[in-house]
Amino acid sequence: MGEINWKDKCWVATLYMVRDDGKVLLSWNKQMQTWIPIGGHMEAGETPEDAVKREVLEETGFDFEFLHKSKFENNSEVEIVKFERLQLEKVPHHNMHMNFVFFGKCTRYQEKGETDEKEKLRWFSRDELINEKNEILESVFEMSIKAIDEVAKSNTISS
Repeated sequence: MGEINWKDKCWVATLYMVRDDGKVLLSWNKQMQTWIPIGGHMEAGETPEDAVKREVLEETGFDFEFLHKSKFENNSEVEIVKFERLQLEKVPHHNMHMNFVFFGKCTRYQEKGETDEKEKLRWFSRDELINEKNEILESVFEMSIKAIDEVAKSNTISS
């Protein structure tokens, strides 16, 4: 069996979490000097979903549910995980990231200005994203808008 190339690749998972008011949560990354979604490196034995759950809890303490839930087939022997995309990212000074990107609905939060690592947290509306587009990576901007739209669509369907 082949081995995973861990020398120049990191496996990460991120979540674009959206509140009922249509705002998406982003965190200021000091090293990259830009806004990014909540998430981080997967630890040994974690699935991408496990990593996102752990990272959101550690970084924010907020509760959420995945927009697209996993489902089981073949008497619970096969789990189908639905993520938005697998994003390959060249990260300055930090290898290639293999990023599993998820969308989620925030179910409980409190106003909080920073993560556990003292990085700024901010909820962005669609208009705020558009106004600050130059401060946000293109992929983060696009996925933030898409997450807002997908959560709004799911809220309409479930109403």
